[in-house]
Amino acid sequence: MTVSAAPKADGIMARLKAGTAAQHAVAESKPLEAALIQGSIGHAQYQKYLAQRWLIHRELENATDLALKSDSRLLSLQLPTLYQTQNLETDLAQLKTDLRSIQPLPGASHLIQEIHQAKPATLMGIYYVFEGSKNGARYISKSLAKAGQTALRYLDPHGEEQRPLWLKFRA
Repeated sequence: MTVSAAPKADGIMARLKAGTAAQHAVAESKPLEAALIQGSIGHAQYQKYLAQRWLIHRELENATDLALKSDSRLLSLQLPTLYQTQNLETDLAQLKTDLRSIQPLPGASHLIQEIHQAKPATLMGIYYVFEGSKNGARYISKSLAKAGQTALRYLDPHGEEQRPLWLKFRA
């Protein structure tokens, strides 16, 4: 199967890219993301980051499981292959995090509420953002590894397959 390098100009993925460009730029300019990129994030801050992502992905995956039962259009995306809760749990266990103690911060609470109210197309958009971010996260994981961090399953879940998987997902 040949995978195109760019989404169709009038396709849903092109609309998702255009529709999330501003948020993407803002997200990359935040201090947390800068610390991640530089590999200078502290242990506690990294643990908190992963913990919030765990809460979000857990709810996203539950909502996706329900949506897959009611909207067969989502089946072709093979969204369960993108689930990250297990990777996050592995990383958090390595960081000695008690999952029962994790409480959502306002940003995570807001996104979780959006997930609970999301239509299937919105869930697809959320996956678009998370999977697209994995391209940059591969570089972040390398920076963190150089700084001694080893809990990196969430940031680099696909390894060398990241780029081909991303191109297939957005095609």
